[in-house]
Amino acid sequence: MNSGPRIAFIVSKFPCYDEAFILREIYALSQTMEISIFSLKKSKEKILHDEAQVLLPVTTYVPYLFSLRVLKANLDMMTRYPFRYLRSLTRLVWGNLKNAEFLLKGLAFFPKAVYLADWLLKEKMTHLHAYWATYPASAALVSSEITGIPFSFTGHAHDIYLNLTQLKEKILRSSFVSTCTQSNKEHLEKVAPESAPEKIMVNYHGLDLEKFSVNGKRRNDPFQILSVGTLHYYKGFNYLLDALKRLKQKGLRFQATIIGGGPLEFDLRRHIQMLQLEGEVRMTGPLKQSQVIGYYKSSDLLILMAQPEWHWGIPNVLIEALAAKTAVITTRFGSVEELIQEGKTGLFVSPKNPQELAGAVEKLYHNDSLRKSLAEAGHRLVREQFDLKETIQKLSEKWRVNEDRSALCR
Repeated sequence: MNSGPRIAFIVSKFPCYDEAFILREIYALSQTMEISIFSLKKSKEKILHDEAQVLLPVTTYVPYLFSLRVLKANLDMMTRYPFRYLRSLTRLVWGNLKNAEFLLKGLAFFPKAVYLADWLLKEKMTHLHAYWATYPASAALVSSEITGIPFSFTGHAHDIYLNLTQLKEKILRSSFVSTCTQSNKEHLEKVAPESAPEKIMVNYHGLDLEKFSVNGKRRNDPFQILSVGTLHYYKGFNYLLDALKRLKQKGLRFQATIIGGGPLEFDLRRHIQMLQLEGEVRMTGPLKQSQVIGYYKSSDLLILMAQPEWHWGIPNVLIEALAAKTAVITTRFGSVEELIQEGKTGLFVSPKNPQELAGAVEKLYHNDSLRKSLAEAGHRLVREQFDLKETIQKLSEKWRVNEDRSALCR
């Protein structure tokens, strides 16, 4: 390992199947520096991505809320740092007082955050980084308050838009904030206008581009359509299926694959039967990231019918598809236009319009040169802005600068 800061990452749950983008980042960083993962909750995931399996030995799980270990850590911290302990508790209560849910959950996580503080000191960690601006960042704030160890956090999507409780304080008291889009940065600067502009950095979700590389990609027969996501209504799979029915009625030859698991699986399978699409549509359930990459590489088109009211940022499935030179069709929402430029790197359709979606698919089905040009242009943009090697380098430099400043203060 290279010399430098010792980073502890705090997450709500590790591993988490739906957070492959976080996993990629932590795994890549683990190859360049000494890291540990602190999980607030025990994971019950049945499917583990390959990188998660590797990181399990450096993952610490917080024991049950009222366990003897948590109780002992709280008594120790209260005895050693009584003022810091009470100040952090007071600030947590005051900062969340206007939101009952955040207050109750914050109080529930407080003993674990104190346990984390004790753990950080024993493990001689030099920095704490939280993924998500909600409870992981709240726990990081408490731990930093008690130990004096600086913290930073990454804000992604719903965690910085749906509820702003204590978000301003977290921004102001952190050493820096990382976020995955330019529009997110602008939003966070409005939340905390007192913060220095350079404190909030844009760092796109990076990919190991070599894993997605393809050579000599050709159009499939039948045409291969892919959609990836958790099976919730806001992913728009029902509109996708209705569009596919229209395409079948027009005589287009295609095979569609839906990858993901979730509460709507039964309803979607029934919808497929009702539309008589059993021969054209298959559902795989959740797959490992290494398996999903193969589908990106072999597909002609990826469709994400995201519903704007439930989407922020740039969905990773769009980045991953373009990394594999697969054209994309999606809806307008969040920061997606930082990646998808209409008619240049992809196509947009209305979020609840199967007819419009069918027309866009048909357009790319019959115009292969357009489909290829969209995929190639999107691929170039991904290579320029979403290279994992560069995104983790930006984070590493931030932590090393922070380490140097801390050393000067000691």
